[in-house]
Amino acid sequence: MTGCESQIGAGWFQTEKSEVSTKETKDKQEEKIVPEVKVIGEHGVGAGIIIRQEDDQLYILTNGALVASKPTALVQFGQDKLVEANVHYMSTAHNVALLQVTSHANVQVPKMYEGELNQLAVYVNGLPYTIQKYQDKIAAYYIDVQEQLPLGSPVMEAENGAIVGLYFNRQQQGEAQPYIMPIKEIQPFLQKWLEDGMKASVRLSQSQNLYSYIEQGDKEAVQHAIDQYGENIFAYNIDEIKLFLDTFHKHLKGAVTIQDASVMEPIVGSEELQDTLASMVAYYASKQAKIHFSNTDIQDISMEGQRLKVRAKTEYVLTNAAGQEALAHSIMLYEIMKNEQDEYKLLRLTTEE
Repeated sequence: MTGCESQIGAGWFQTEKSEVSTKETKDKQEEKIVPEVKVIGEHGVGAGIIIRQEDDQLYILTNGALVASKPTALVQFGQDKLVEANVHYMSTAHNVALLQVTSHANVQVPKMYEGELNQLAVYVNGLPYTIQKYQDKIAAYYIDVQEQLPLGSPVMEAENGAIVGLYFNRQQQGEAQPYIMPIKEIQPFLQKWLEDGMKASVRLSQSQNLYSYIEQGDKEAVQHAIDQYGENIFAYNIDEIKLFLDTFHKHLKGAVTIQDASVMEPIVGSEELQDTLASMVAYYASKQAKIHFSNTDIQDISMEGQRLKVRAKTEYVLTNAAGQEALAHSIMLYEIMKNEQDEYKLLRLTTEE
């Protein structure tokens, strides 16, 4: 695994203030932003770079360990615009992550550098460096930094401004060393990552592979960003919640199939709810219906103490004994709690639509 033993810089790298272009329409003004951005993960502050813009979707490449603990992060454009980003894809093999942000900003996406790295003049965090090659069996490159740099800082070619790679550390013989992940090593995979994205279950598994490389960075800076954004997006793991809802639907489908709600007991946290589910299963069974759940879209999550309230829309197909199908959807409010064994339990279920 390359580029692990992450270093999370406490400093906030400098960017120029965003310019605003004036339109003669009623649309909002469109910002022009630089491709370098600030990235805030649960444990520290780092950096990233916008590598693709598709309509109103921006894709940001950053270090994987910086954002590994949660499937969301905070991104700052320029000086003060702070937005939430989704972890679109994560590669533990390269220790990089692709973030996705919805924004109407206009960005000049840099070209990708494909040439030789050794002795190349570059800029990192606004400072000039010359890339050097480690004298070991692994084709690894570094810059001789005199001060701490933000994890995931883009390395830019000095002459043309093309992106050369990302800066972070590697662990070599028990010692942390500066390291550059060359963009040309991951360029063959980028299009597939962008197109395919990553399912919650896969992303959670990939993320867990990087947990041991997460370092505690500037907690005060992280908290400042959370306060500025106005919501603690690191308070829960939405990937875990998605998997729990999928598990709930699998249990419910199984209960209807065998006409026995007791199979749902492992994920239920109250007797009252068990009675509700038993009635639900009995209703579907009385219709001699088979049920197949498909897409579940989480619309809102809120916290009340230690409890999570999750509003989600789920599509499903009901098939009766005659083989007739009916496509439907439901909007449910799930009240969930995580116990001391890190197990999610469903405490209450309310149908809203």
